[in-house]
Amino acid sequence: MEQNSQIFLSLRFAAIVLVLGVWMCEGLFDREELKKSCKPWELFGCTMKGPGCGEKKCDVEKTLGFCMPVCKYGCWCRGNLYRRKRDNKCVPKHECLL
Repeated sequence: MEQNSQIFLSLRFAAIVLVLGVWMCEGLFDREELKKSCKPWELFGCTMKGPGCGEKKCDVEKTLGFCMPVCKYGCWCRGNLYRRKRDNKCVPKHECLL
C-alpha cells in the first residue's frame, strides 16, 4: 500500500512538472512572435504597469504614479518617442497632435 502511494505521488509530481514546462514554453514562443512584430521605431522588452509607468503616450502627461512590480512584455516606443493613440505609432512629441 505504501509503495502505491509513493508511485501516485511521483506520478502527480511528474504531471505538475510537465504542465509547468509546457506553460513556460508557450510563454517563450509567444514572446518570440511578439518580438518579431515590433516596428523599426519600437523596442521589445519588459515594462512596469501603472499610471506614469512604461512608455510615453501623447495623450497622457507623466505623473508620479505607483509602478506595479509586474513585468509586461511588448513592443515599446524607443527613446524620446511617444505612442500616438490615433494610429498607434511612435512619434516625436511635436507630432502628437498631427
